[in-house]
Amino acid sequence: MENKRTIYNIQILRFVAAALVVLAHAEIFIYDGAKSEPLGGFGVDIFFVISGFIIPYIAYRGIDYNGKFKVGSINFFLRRIVRVVPLYAISTAICVFFAYLVSYKLSNPTPPVSFWWPSTKIDMLWYIDSITFTHWNRPPILGVGWTLQYEFLFYAFFSLFIAVKLSKIEYVEVAFITIIVLSNMLLSYSGTSWFIHEYAPFINLTASPIMIEFAMGMLLYRLYISNALLCKGVSLTILVLFIPVFYVLEKNMITTSLGGDWHRPLVWGFFAFYGVWAAISLEGKIKAPKFIVFLGNASYSIYLMHALITAWMAHIFVVSDMVSKIGIYGYYIIYFTLSCALGSIAHICIEKPIARHLRRFF
Repeated sequence: MENKRTIYNIQILRFVAAALVVLAHAEIFIYDGAKSEPLGGFGVDIFFVISGFIIPYIAYRGIDYNGKFKVGSINFFLRRIVRVVPLYAISTAICVFFAYLVSYKLSNPTPPVSFWWPSTKIDMLWYIDSITFTHWNRPPILGVGWTLQYEFLFYAFFSLFIAVKLSKIEYVEVAFITIIVLSNMLLSYSGTSWFIHEYAPFINLTASPIMIEFAMGMLLYRLYISNALLCKGVSLTILVLFIPVFYVLEKNMITTSLGGDWHRPLVWGFFAFYGVWAAISLEGKIKAPKFIVFLGNASYSIYLMHALITAWMAHIFVVSDMVSKIGIYGYYIIYFTLSCALGSIAHICIEKPIARHLRRFF
């Protein structure tokens, strides 16, 4: 086996995760107040578990694990910036432009565009906060960017672990979980809350239960390098069922009371963990469709681009009266296809060329 290679099933799962989020954000309320399925947010949990797996996979160079990092902390963090920030900065700038159009150029904006692109988003400081992931006390300009703030916090901690040479994955896991627990302790004490609010607002994110999902991904990396993988039959069964079973349990409120504030990692993260474990266990055992792998490669672009078109598509359907001509399922198909197409174009024409150019410098 190669030391470091693309895990194609992970790419497929990335596309599945992006698809869930895209569908969850469809503005279908234009069809007599219909509501999108919020459980599509489960795609975020899949992304976080995948990130928890992939980051040590990158840092240790795949399966060639010997307890030593194969990359420097600065180089690692710069590569994460190159991977994430350029397209996000461009997408966020487009959001600001859209806010200008809706506020000053569009005579009769519909509710979707008014909600997604208010004039308050024409704000340079907010833009800088958004693209540097320092919007501690407000959401990012591009709504889906909240997940990237968590991602970058995880990258920052991992860079720190590389810098102090923790090396062994077991130490990294313990250190990361310790940080999460200590952050929760600090937040629970009223005497430190003012200090956190003023000087260390990132602790609010560090204490978030969803951060545990990155630790779940790191555990999967340990299972992977130990060859503790599931058999083909079990893996296929899990991949077929983990999303439907999750949906049935949550939709029927069978598991919704489990875990309190920690419900999301305990239930959503649990199912995401097994889905990713099944995917990596099947690597090399089933042939990955090239087109789906490509969409997985483009999943980050799809994730960002869909947020730019969802409100505009609803707006166009309303003002052109296409709602009366195309049913809700047709709307879903058109919206999803456009999201994938735009994301694929952005991946080929923007994301990849920029990353390829910038990576020459380090």
